[in-house]
Amino acid sequence: MSSGDISGAVPEVKTGRIRPASKTGYGIDEPRTIGELLIAGVLAVAVGIIISYYTAGSSPRTADAALIGGPGVGFLILVVAAALYWSSRLGKSRELAKMIGGIPWGGDEVVLDLGCGRGMATVMAAKKLETGYAVGVDTWSKARISGNDPRSLIANADQENLGSKIVGLKAASPQLPFADRAFDVVISGVAIHHMVPRRQRESLFAEMTRVLKDGGRIGILDAGNGIEYSSFLQENGMRDVHLQRLRFSSFPPFHVVLARKPYTK
Repeated sequence: MSSGDISGAVPEVKTGRIRPASKTGYGIDEPRTIGELLIAGVLAVAVGIIISYYTAGSSPRTADAALIGGPGVGFLILVVAAALYWSSRLGKSRELAKMIGGIPWGGDEVVLDLGCGRGMATVMAAKKLETGYAVGVDTWSKARISGNDPRSLIANADQENLGSKIVGLKAASPQLPFADRAFDVVISGVAIHHMVPRRQRESLFAEMTRVLKDGGRIGILDAGNGIEYSSFLQENGMRDVHLQRLRFSSFPPFHVVLARKPYTK
């Protein structure tokens, strides 16, 4: 693969740099959901204990049920919150490394990271590059990742001495602002289910294959949608579509999908 020029589609991708933020790191996925689960878990425990306390004399059975049910439900909710947090901090990075490791690299690729967030997958891909570069695309919703900001993408790149190999672009899906066959590799890490509603995913996959060069590779990590994504890739002419088993080192379990775009005659 060889580096391409995407400037015909979006000139600022090559010329625009975002002033880095001072804070680095990759944040926590679904911070609002985790916060709501923590509150719900604590409330369930508290309500169970309170009901048990006030019904102990008048209705011992109700008191016993509340003392078991409230804390029990609360504990399960807190376990889910802890699993989401652990997955965000450790599980996702491990699975992204495996996904990116499953792509053959030459070092001169132009890479597109869809839904890049604060740049975890973008940085991992850029470490595989020598003369190539990676473009991170996102709308940077703070509801999806804590502290989500395009400046964090550049700050993380600079921290890894990859600032010259990574650029960021704010763009909405499913219409990607790039020319046909602009990229050698398209990746996405735990983002597609956030990027577009289910009814628009088919259009997004058509765009992903449109901007991919012949012989290019797609690598996707996402939560449990691998069968659907594999079908979309096959419908858009991708070859060697490989759906890996569910990864239970993260929560919810992740699917990895890898595919190759065939050469046209």
